[in-house]
Amino acid sequence: MSKLSLDSVEWGEFFIGGEIGVFEITSTSSGIDKNKLNQSEGNVPYITRSEENNGINLFVSDEQDSKYQKDTSGVITIGLDTQTVFYQPQEFYTGQNIQILRNKKLSKYSALFIIPLLKIQMEKFNWGGNGATLTR
Repeated sequence: MSKLSLDSVEWGEFFIGGEIGVFEITSTSSGIDKNKLNQSEGNVPYITRSEENNGINLFVSDEQDSKYQKDTSGVITIGLDTQTVFYQPQEFYTGQNIQILRNKKLSKYSALFIIPLLKIQMEKFNWGGNGATLTR
């Protein structure tokens, strides 16, 4: 297989979400407030809107309330109020206001290419009245 170079592909605009978008964008499956979280030590990342540590606040036990489902691995997370964007390589739980971007062809490397582009698009949002939402 030959290697691709930046000038060997056709570049163009694309929609991030929506009916013709590249990603399926959904709210998190968990959205657990930290005060309701079983904080027993474990190996499941608890993702928040923090800019640090890939958004990981701590690692928790897999034993959470059954109404909270883990989100799948291989996705991009966006912290709404803080416009934080990260690739998540393993299943995880989240705090509130986290959106999930899924594409079955997304890899770690394509995510690392797309994340800076998403961050540029997120610059138009801010904390409060013009914050990022699922529809914006």
